[in-house]
Amino acid sequence: MEQEEKNWKSIDELLSSTGKVLNILEEEIDINVQRQYMALSKRLLETAQDHSALLQQAHDDIDRLSDKTTSDSEKKKLLVLLATIDDISVYRTIEIFAKKKTPLQKWATVALQQSRMLIQSMLMDEATVFVSTGLGGHGADLRYFCVFIANSETALQPYQRDIVQKETELAINGIKGTIEQFEFHDRYIMLTALLSIHANLKEVFKSIIKECNTYGHFLHEQMIVTNVKKLTVKEIDAFLHEEESKKS
Repeated sequence: MEQEEKNWKSIDELLSSTGKVLNILEEEIDINVQRQYMALSKRLLETAQDHSALLQQAHDDIDRLSDKTTSDSEKKKLLVLLATIDDISVYRTIEIFAKKKTPLQKWATVALQQSRMLIQSMLMDEATVFVSTGLGGHGADLRYFCVFIANSETALQPYQRDIVQKETELAINGIKGTIEQFEFHDRYIMLTALLSIHANLKEVFKSIIKECNTYGHFLHEQMIVTNVKKLTVKEIDAFLHEEESKKS
């Protein structure tokens, strides 16, 4: 959690010093898809001998997005290139394609966000910062997946679950965050929430655990907080098993 806090503190300082507009990708998109998109974008634009000609060719080939004979790999390249063209008609074409239920919908969503950021910068004459995480967000809030862990191998009692839920709601509502979902299990509690990019995550969750533990030291002081992906029950159980193995 400390490294994540440092990362967002750096972003916060960047926004404050430059006055840039913040854009957060709202959809939940596999972080690997985003990495592949950025890698292809970098490769295409850095290896092009004639950048302008490459973009002009993409613009000329824009109708190939809706052509069933065009391969997915070619459509991926086309979307990456079209997203760097500051043309509202191009943006609308990407938007229409991104709404279609295709194997490339997530890829197209990343392209759409990049295109939107470019158009916005052009219209406002002000640079924007694009923040993209695996879990997405809403407005200026990022979505986090969190797991409170029991302090022992015994199951959490119903009243302890109630305490965690009430204390979490109080703390997150206090910083104008939004709780989307609670999921209760024997030895841990899963939570999905939207929190401001400016929120001090370490202090927020540290205070929640501290308040809960005034009713009996039933929560572990360490917890899981990530904005990369929602962990499955199997992944959490494996994590707990690994932690217990380290102690023995």
